[in-house]
Amino acid sequence: MTLPSRLLALLGRMTTLCVVLLGVVAGTGAAAGAPQASARAAAATERPAPGPVVVVGMPGLDAEDLDPARTPHLWSMLEHGASASLIVRSVHLTTCPVDGWLTLGAGGRAAQPDQGDDPRPPCSAIPAVGEGGVLTGWQRYADAAARTRQASRLGSLTTTLRQRGDCVSAIGPAAAVGAADGDGRVGRATAYAPATLPSDLARCPVTLVDPGGLTTRDRDARAAQLAGLDARLGEVLAAAPERVTVIVAGLADDGPAERVRVVLERGPDIVPGTLRSSATRQDGVVLLTDLAPETVALRGGTPPVAWTGEAWTVLPDEGAAEDRRDAMVDTAQAAHRVQPLADPFFKTWAIGQLVLYLGALLLARRRSADDTTRSRLARGVRAVAVVAACVPAATYLAGLVPWWRVGPPLLTLSAVVAAIALVLGSVALVGPWRRHPLGSPAAVAALTVMVIAGDAVTGSHLTLSTLMGEQPTIGGRFYGLGNVAFALLATATLLLCVAVADLGARRGHPRAGALAALAIGLVAVVVDGSPSWGADLGGPAALLPAVAGLVVVALGLRLGWGRVLLVGVVTVLVLVGLAVADYLRPASSRTHLGRFVQTVLDGGAVDVVSRKAQQNLDLLTGSPLATLIPVGLALVVIALLRPRSALGRPLLPAYERVPLLRPGLICIVVMWLIGFVMNDSGTAIPAVGATVLVPLIIAIVLDARRTDQQPAPRP
Repeated sequence: MTLPSRLLALLGRMTTLCVVLLGVVAGTGAAAGAPQASARAAAATERPAPGPVVVVGMPGLDAEDLDPARTPHLWSMLEHGASASLIVRSVHLTTCPVDGWLTLGAGGRAAQPDQGDDPRPPCSAIPAVGEGGVLTGWQRYADAAARTRQASRLGSLTTTLRQRGDCVSAIGPAAAVGAADGDGRVGRATAYAPATLPSDLARCPVTLVDPGGLTTRDRDARAAQLAGLDARLGEVLAAAPERVTVIVAGLADDGPAERVRVVLERGPDIVPGTLRSSATRQDGVVLLTDLAPETVALRGGTPPVAWTGEAWTVLPDEGAAEDRRDAMVDTAQAAHRVQPLADPFFKTWAIGQLVLYLGALLLARRRSADDTTRSRLARGVRAVAVVAACVPAATYLAGLVPWWRVGPPLLTLSAVVAAIALVLGSVALVGPWRRHPLGSPAAVAALTVMVIAGDAVTGSHLTLSTLMGEQPTIGGRFYGLGNVAFALLATATLLLCVAVADLGARRGHPRAGALAALAIGLVAVVVDGSPSWGADLGGPAALLPAVAGLVVVALGLRLGWGRVLLVGVVTVLVLVGLAVADYLRPASSRTHLGRFVQTVLDGGAVDVVSRKAQQNLDLLTGSPLATLIPVGLALVVIALLRPRSALGRPLLPAYERVPLLRPGLICIVVMWLIGFVMNDSGTAIPAVGATVLVPLIIAIVLDARRTDQQPAPRP
């Protein structure tokens, strides 16, 4: 066997290993998830016996405030009850006390009226209860809720409880906001008074209590506020009726900076442990919108389907209360420290890739065979490009390292990401596959696919609080594949499919190569679209047609309109099947796929589509870099459709070495465009996909130039 044949055979084994690893990861995730899902389902049915419920709202409370000496009553709640980090994001980036109480009462995100375009508007005053028990300015809040298109109905908590015969009372001014019904009327509202607490807490089965909140980060002033709040909590606990379940929630921020807060739940049937919500699928992380469903469930009721949150499950934990507090502090610190770094990272990364592209463009020009300096520079730039393409995967793997605990966040996280990217890049560059035209880029693509897909099927733990993942304080996704993760997975998958199909063609088995590429593509589609893993509705609509088109071309078939129509029909059927299958599951187990079906049945599909379109438009016009995305896409399309134009000519040597590369790049761009249209915040898909594709294309082109311009061997 000749050396090239051995190398091609080795690359074939590497590709087979990638497919097997993806299958093993998916199978392991399914096997591991099955018993856990069964255990959690059983635990979810064992709800505490219905009894009185008291919800104490303490805006600004976070895990660092919990201390056995300074806050003994809060610590008792932690020690003898269940706890979790609380994501309080409502409508604006910063959640004001009014926003938190409105969201509790609505069962969905709600907030004070907009005040211009400020994403962090100043907090308005707590409305007073006016004539007839109606909150002043209630209509303004209702109009603001309607404008957000969040489908939140103010007063839904009280309305839902009233329908089953329960009343809701409010103690304290802000609690009245959460206890109001759809018309803004508060049936039972009193001021906070220790002397009357026993009778006030016994008036209704559900009582909302406003003892005040935290409004500063100054240590001394905050300590004084905490002492007062803890003392009032002690009064509430002492005056509460028998068999009461008490929830203490830091349901708003304490200033202009958004942070992760804390929630504590204690009752006669609540064991010490960690709270889990199917809305996040993350142990120890729940949402502000879960408060209303949990309150209704504690009364033995069923939360309305329209509510976006879910009732909690308690995961028993026999460990020390200090360990649970430290885990919540860790979650909050990671989220708080990574968020300010995400935007500078993307901007710096975009500029860095532009510099890399311009440098590669200069080096890709023809040169004489004895120009060793330029040749070395080209090899160096190629190596840098391969390592740069590993950075997105490295940002996810950085979540395995507790970087937020050590040193300056920017310096520490940058060092961790750089070190991981160097390791991944070295694997891609020095492996035996490196001599194949797509060897190193294919290795980077395979590593990226395994990181993103592996995280999705094992619980999406790496995606939280990472530079290119989901930011908890933003309150977007907490599991599955968001737009950023999808863009990385889909782009890397298609490039890997090109390499596999090209390998099959080089070895004289184009059909086998095409089928192997199809297998890889279908595994990625299943991981992305499965409600248990990726839970992505728009992703399969973009990835499946691109995979199908690439496979058709790899088989040597003509991609006519008939086949395009067939691919479109199959894609629609797959999407409908995934969504309907998710919809048929219990309401508490549905992802946003099943909830979208419910939205369509309820007639709210137009609002969802218009909201997605508005979000894309806002992102496109929100920054100068974002406005360059359509321009960049247009230039890429021209380069691909006109390969001999000034834009497309630098890629010709790569096309000659890998004939399937140009169709593959066209399929990637098609996937980007469909993903852009199908997803809210879809603007990010081409931008993020380019962070992997551009460096790898640079590496491919430079390698093709180097190979073409090597001197012919002497006879």
